[in-house]
Amino acid sequence: MALIRPCADLRNNYNEISRICHETKEPMYITRNGTNDLVVLSDDAYESLKKAFEETEEERIDRLVSEHFDKYYDTFEEFKKDIYSKIDLALKEIEEGKGIPMEDVVAEMEAKYNDN
Repeated sequence: MALIRPCADLRNNYNEISRICHETKEPMYITRNGTNDLVVLSDDAYESLKKAFEETEEERIDRLVSEHFDKYYDTFEEFKKDIYSKIDLALKEIEEGKGIPMEDVVAEMEAKYNDN
């Protein structure tokens, strides 16, 4: 929910506005004569927002992969063991005729995700 305060509150209730911005980490809209005039953020919220805008797509992907990796694996060796076991399982399934042709997988995914 948007936080909206009149400009007089910025002068008269600065400490309260500061406290609310720090606690909620949300922007507060300051109005003048009934229309939006300013947006106030805590410094932490501003720095997080600024960092998010400055982060490149490659950095964002690296960060997300790292967060995901750290969530499931304690070491790179655990990751390698897991990925090799999954590859072995997939190869065995292919040998047993349980595999699905890549063209079918791609067609299914295109049908599912290109329909948005």
